[in-house]
Amino acid sequence: MPPSTVHHALTMHKDPYTTLGVNSTATQAEIQAAYKRKARELHPDVNHAADAEERFRELVDAYELLRDEAKRARYDAFGKTGGSRSSKNNKKRRRADTGSTPFTDFGFDDIRVGRDDLRNPFDDFLRQRTRRRTNSNPPPKPRSKKVPEVHLTLPLEHAYTGTTIDMAVELPNARGLKQAHNFRLKVPKGAKNGDRLKLKDPEVTVILRLETPEGVDVEGRDVRTSVHINPWEAALGAEVDIPLPKGSLRIKIPAGTSSGQKLRLRGQGIPQKPGRDGEPGDLYVQIQIAVPTILTEEEREAFEHLRTISTFDPRQS
Repeated sequence: MPPSTVHHALTMHKDPYTTLGVNSTATQAEIQAAYKRKARELHPDVNHAADAEERFRELVDAYELLRDEAKRARYDAFGKTGGSRSSKNNKKRRRADTGSTPFTDFGFDDIRVGRDDLRNPFDDFLRQRTRRRTNSNPPPKPRSKKVPEVHLTLPLEHAYTGTTIDMAVELPNARGLKQAHNFRLKVPKGAKNGDRLKLKDPEVTVILRLETPEGVDVEGRDVRTSVHINPWEAALGAEVDIPLPKGSLRIKIPAGTSSGQKLRLRGQGIPQKPGRDGEPGDLYVQIQIAVPTILTEEEREAFEHLRTISTFDPRQS
């Protein structure tokens, strides 16, 4: 039997009827209603007064005593103060005649505490507060092992074709000392900037970076580049070859193309990785019209003739 429950039953110094705010003839329904009303007022989660917890415990003790008819009857008979003088004298005489003490008439045999009596609302309250404190401070999670990382720069063409690289790196061992490792890394077709390739032996993560030629940019799987054409190709249209990491590609320049115009070639960017869903990237080609700075005599005559017969004004078009 937990000593705290018996202790409160024996040492209650306040009248339970007064604590609950009911009279000694109150019904069980009135006692329960009074308890619920005062519990809402005194609960330490709501009432932050310094003595709130002690007052709440006294309220629980009073309710536990009065809700049990047997305990209430014993309290009314033996524990209640302010009885008639004659009844007190009779009790004293009975004790004198029998040689009993004040505790003989009210012994531990009169206190029958069952399992249900030990479970009171205050015990539940303490368990809830302990549970909340435990949940609010969970045990720290074990730190995950940090896998070393190395960076690898590859030419852009390997993103189109894939490749296998022999690598030699130094990685920290279990004692923190660097140890040399040689391994072969397979880079799949469709690899792109920022891809992380994880190896188990040795345990390392390789982060890829694609090195692009001058004038070429990569955004995800899309590739952007530019091509220069001459004025008559822009005016008349033409087919020109542009260099790409995977080889030369011939594109058609529409007649009337302006400088700065972009052509989109679907599916000509970085391919998708094998076994993955999704479309390959696109190739964006920006047109740049280049004007000759040195003219032959015939070219100069041709341009001068064009100037005299052409009605085109780019500043008004």
